[in-house]
Amino acid sequence: MSTSQYDRVTFDFAGRELVGDVIDYLAAGDVSGPDGFLVVDVDGQTYRVEESNAERLDR
Repeated sequence: MSTSQYDRVTFDFAGRELVGDVIDYLAAGDVSGPDGFLVVDVDGQTYRVEESNAERLDR
């Protein structure tokens, strides 16, 4: 997996819907499944979001 399939995503953070640019992908460190983490830049702040909790936006 890489950031190439993601560009901009939306995700829920503390009840708010945030939109940002994916800047990195971190593979999950265990065998619980294929879900990794996306590192998302939202107005200069970075968030780590489980891949399954982010929705890709089409530009």
